[in-house]
Amino acid sequence: MEERLWTKKYLFSLLLVFGVNMGYALLNSVMAIYGSVLTSSSVVGGYMITVFTLSALFIRLFIKKLNEKINNKNLLIIGLLLTIIAAIGYCFSKNVYLFLLFRIIHGLGFGISLTYATAISNEYVPASRLSEGVGFTSSANTIANAIGPTIALAILGKKYTNFISLFLLLLVISLITFCFSFFIKSSTKSNVDKKEKQSYKGIIICMVFFLATFSQGAVNNYLTSYTKDLGLGNIGLFFTITAVVTFISRFFSKRIQDFFGMRKLSFILTLIMAASVFMISLIKNETQLFLLAIPCGLATGLLFPIFNYRIIQTVNASQFAFATSIYYCGLDIGYGLSAIAWGYVVQYFGYHVIYVLAALLLIVMAMIDQIVYKKI
Repeated sequence: MEERLWTKKYLFSLLLVFGVNMGYALLNSVMAIYGSVLTSSSVVGGYMITVFTLSALFIRLFIKKLNEKINNKNLLIIGLLLTIIAAIGYCFSKNVYLFLLFRIIHGLGFGISLTYATAISNEYVPASRLSEGVGFTSSANTIANAIGPTIALAILGKKYTNFISLFLLLLVISLITFCFSFFIKSSTKSNVDKKEKQSYKGIIICMVFFLATFSQGAVNNYLTSYTKDLGLGNIGLFFTITAVVTFISRFFSKRIQDFFGMRKLSFILTLIMAASVFMISLIKNETQLFLLAIPCGLATGLLFPIFNYRIIQTVNASQFAFATSIYYCGLDIGYGLSAIAWGYVVQYFGYHVIYVLAALLLIVMAMIDQIVYKKI
């Protein structure tokens, strides 16, 4: 008999993962706009994204050491507390330097809280259904990333000016998630024999995954600015459609993986993602963009959890937080570096070019991943 996945504690953990990620999703998609508001420079918006992601990356480098001393639940609470401090700071920051400081604090809090919220959620998944559970845990992230920009753009209004209300919403969500975190149960600590050598395989897989997140950063970080430049309206529906497609695909992910096999499926999904990103460079209206949300949601919705699962498989069960931190390092580095890199491309060549280059990079990644998959 198949082990039960949808337990109360697993469902509650998904809410925590969703709440943690909403703090990221609300702001990240509009930071390029906020940078322009403060300094009239798209590059500054890129720095706002980059300092956040690099600080999240920095703290994740110490995840294993932290987890040897403090359990998962307490680290989750610490991360959420830092997020609350950052949310309060955003409301009172009147210059870019002070705002960047609180972006760093937010990045530290996000790096800790999302890693442990995800690790706790995966901890509640039966071993026989791990690949499926990882997918649904990832869905909580994806849904937050999809509806977050929609909510953010609605709050900002047509003139993109109501940022204080957005920061207050971040504070409210962070406080609610912080309160909920006290009801979670997880005393897990990292407990690995010091003589045991950590596998390098997860890091190699993560390096390939970085290429996907770097390319996806062109969509996550600059799509709202790109469509604003095109004169389109609120394109938040693109992210909503992406979320819906992603969530629905998770119910069929195991069957799809069994049919194609992970190696072949990874290749197919990467090519679909490349084609979708390239087509964004050609859009003329909102309808075309919304149609592209379907293949985008399908590709990223199935591909990213596959990488997550592959990385988790390289460690033992007590190291889920460590493996999760490796996976999120791929996200942090990819999204962080892409924010600045694509910002400079936009400044000198325009928005269309970044989506063409991102698509080409994904094709290269598809070929590299097939070689890595064969070796590992």
